[in-house]
Amino acid sequence: MRRLRVAGPAEAGHAEVDLAAVGLGSCPGRVLDRLMRLGPALSGEARRHGLVFMAAVLAMWTVGCAGRTAAWEANWDAPYAAFGSDEQVQFTAARELLDDGQRLAGLGALQELAGLNGGNLELACWLQDVEAELLLDGVEARRIFPELADSVDRAAYGIGEGEPGEVIRRVYAARASALPTVEALILAARVETDGLAAESLLRRALELDPVCSWAHYGLSHVLLEKRSQPDRWSLARASLERALEIEPGNLRARRLEAWMLAEEGSRDVAEKQLRRWLEEAAEDPRVSRVEAVEARLDLALLLLLRGEDRRAARLLEDLEGEPVGRARRWMLLTVARQEGGDLLGALDATLRAQGAAAGEVLPLVQEALLSEAFLDRPEVASALWEEVAELAEDGATIGDLVQGLRARVRMERSRSAPQVEIP
Repeated sequence: MRRLRVAGPAEAGHAEVDLAAVGLGSCPGRVLDRLMRLGPALSGEARRHGLVFMAAVLAMWTVGCAGRTAAWEANWDAPYAAFGSDEQVQFTAARELLDDGQRLAGLGALQELAGLNGGNLELACWLQDVEAELLLDGVEARRIFPELADSVDRAAYGIGEGEPGEVIRRVYAARASALPTVEALILAARVETDGLAAESLLRRALELDPVCSWAHYGLSHVLLEKRSQPDRWSLARASLERALEIEPGNLRARRLEAWMLAEEGSRDVAEKQLRRWLEEAAEDPRVSRVEAVEARLDLALLLLLRGEDRRAARLLEDLEGEPVGRARRWMLLTVARQEGGDLLGALDATLRAQGAAAGEVLPLVQEALLSEAFLDRPEVASALWEEVAELAEDGATIGDLVQGLRARVRMERSRSAPQVEIP
């Protein structure tokens, strides 16, 4: 892992920050991860777009590089995701409604299209994501799900108010129970809050169709979340490879592949695969703007880890004005500018990151490091470390604990430093 110095030569130990603390985007693909499970821990833009920069050092597994570099391309006629030419036009029109903020109209367009193409999992996943977003925004379930239009039906589902995750889970669980098709089982697993239950649903889908790439892809996500299982990574890798063997052009699976390669430390291959994914995803309506921006931010991080600070900075500056991932973009730009020697630009970027992610620890940490190492502002740095320590006490992640410890060490070092009186 490349480590970046943010301290001057006068400091004996050279304070360093792990670039990985800025973080790869969260594991891509699962609607529950992006919209609900992380919801209580996120706020503002992070909750809205499912983006969170990881405030902990990323673990780099030592498994062998299993990335496939064979040529591949996305297509519109894959099993469980086939679109006719007219359906492509209709789907693109629905996407335009969603991008314009007309989500209820977009929902209706997707529902109409799904009625004509009920076995299309790509379409169904889009529909499910929109449903989840609307629920999070407080839209009544009966306006989203046709089967809940009647109060008797709502009572039968046992749906309460203010529980969007449980609402969507119950709806899809009921659908899978009533008609356990491959598609219904996969969709139910996608919003299932219990990992074992989700795995069971996916394995039932594979019993019905052992060569369903979507079920293998979903299983890789579920396995990645089994953090207590020592071999979870290798099992998830095997499931993902099976998905790509069956359907090499599955964009969702290819995106996960690039993410896993980066997490494994196979950065050169990860960068190559991510660039290939971005080429295929360009102008493809099946790829959301959020996913595309997240991928570009991940690419910027990989460039920084390779020492290509200028290329990373250009990529990040090209995203100026993009509302998605603002905080993470500014944090990455902080590092890029710092490494390029633009310290005032780095300070500006980290201040902007603080504005985009109020209450987050990492931007404060970076400002404190810049202040004490380069900008000759020890008093400012000391105040910032105190603020970091206070925020970290209320944090819920390992990253918060790490940064809180860092802040306490800095504060103690400052207190124990000899005071020089100037006559």
